[in-house]
Amino acid sequence: MARKRKVLIAEDEILVREGLKGIVDWERLDMEIIGCAVNGKQALELYEKEHPDILLTDIRMPVMDGLELIAHIRERDKAIRIVILSCFEEFRYLQEAMRMEVSDYILKLKMKPAEIENAMCRLKEELDRSGDSRQLPDRRLQKEELFKEYIFYHQIPVSVFRSRVERMQISIQENPLLLCRLVLLEYKEVRPTRVDDGGMLARFLVLNMAEEIVRRYGAGELIGEREDCYLFLTNAIQSEDGGYTAPERLLREIARTLSESLNVRAVWIISSVAESWERLPDLYQECVDALEETWLGKDIVYAALAGRRALLWQRKTQEACRRIRTLLPWKEEQQEHLCALLTEQAAKGTLDKDSAERLLIEGLSQCGLEQGAAAKIRESGTFLEAVSVYTEACQQAQQQSQGRLSVEIYEALGYIDGHLEQKLSLQSVSGRVGLSPNYFSSLFKKEMDISFVDYVTQKRVERAKEMLMNTDLKTWEVAERTGFVNDSYFSKTFKRITGKSPSFFRKREKK
Repeated sequence: MARKRKVLIAEDEILVREGLKGIVDWERLDMEIIGCAVNGKQALELYEKEHPDILLTDIRMPVMDGLELIAHIRERDKAIRIVILSCFEEFRYLQEAMRMEVSDYILKLKMKPAEIENAMCRLKEELDRSGDSRQLPDRRLQKEELFKEYIFYHQIPVSVFRSRVERMQISIQENPLLLCRLVLLEYKEVRPTRVDDGGMLARFLVLNMAEEIVRRYGAGELIGEREDCYLFLTNAIQSEDGGYTAPERLLREIARTLSESLNVRAVWIISSVAESWERLPDLYQECVDALEETWLGKDIVYAALAGRRALLWQRKTQEACRRIRTLLPWKEEQQEHLCALLTEQAAKGTLDKDSAERLLIEGLSQCGLEQGAAAKIRESGTFLEAVSVYTEACQQAQQQSQGRLSVEIYEALGYIDGHLEQKLSLQSVSGRVGLSPNYFSSLFKKEMDISFVDYVTQKRVERAKEMLMNTDLKTWEVAERTGFVNDSYFSKTFKRITGKSPSFFRKREKK
């Protein structure tokens, strides 16, 4: 019979220390806490006296910190299992702990009895089963190397892969097979500066968090691809209609946990269903090819539905153009040209991430803006985020240009905005600011890059849009309150500028 395992806790926060003692039924786990230390020096003394099997230690402690404690213990003991009690702001310290062969980590702010018990059970089974060898990391590495040899490098035939999978006792069946690829977008922005070259620290943290969730839901195998990409191999779930689906609840919980913990956007790409290991490399390629769809804002992408991508691009482009047109009348010709190009390519099915980025960056240039926002457009996590970068750059330029306006034009703009429902002629507005009509017209065009008449018309159409979206006024009432002479002229002008009739705009925009 395996002996009772001894546990030492090193933690300077009393609530965490006492919590660990009280929330876990150590007796039921066939374990005993042989001591609690408030700093590394005290823990080292207890270690030398009691020789525990498992150490739970904080990193930041007075007198002697957790890293120094682990280093002293590892000099004389390679068998003890060490678990880090971690906060995510201590992420960078875990690299050093990894080098000293820690077995696991527990988040202090989110620790739950079940999580701690599962971790302790795994370590106890490992100690009981294999003396003092470290089986879990070895299996992870073996599994990762096997799948890379078969999926990425095509170094072994399916027959060899199948036999090695059987020996490794992978927890899923060969049919119906589903491959899910997890991608941590924006990971490089939060990636710790002190990490090992192979990204082992990131894989250690991500796989530990994800595997804990997988264990609660059932069978499935996680494989590290690189520090910002992971594979989850599982069996598809048969639906009521006879088809197959992915375990979305499990996938969403993993994505949510990683997003919250690592401050990244975690997305899943799900392959079609296969009947054998032979198609596994094809399933992986499906996931790689469908990655772009995550740029359209989706957090779970089914690769088999990638044919709908063109329709999704069209919908997103409509929203993008609506945002771009909020800039009007500023640089009207350039904004309309950009919207026309986006819409045309989306309709043809040729719009993709690269072309959309290129059009937005060219749009900056057409508006006479410096290319400082170009890098931010390329780094955007979604298409609409890239559009927001573009519009914000334009808005900043617009505000700066208005800050350099002459007193007369600045006063005229304020008067126009406050009196759109009234008759606004060149003569009346120029006279109000004390300039001749000809000089005012020339100055307005020079400073605003649009004629006085076109500016007033654009502002009236923008005000009409707001009313159509946010009120139940009839079309003729909107026309009257925005200064158009009649309903017919309003409708023609509105459609000429927006490309839509007022009624169509209201119906579509209010959905």
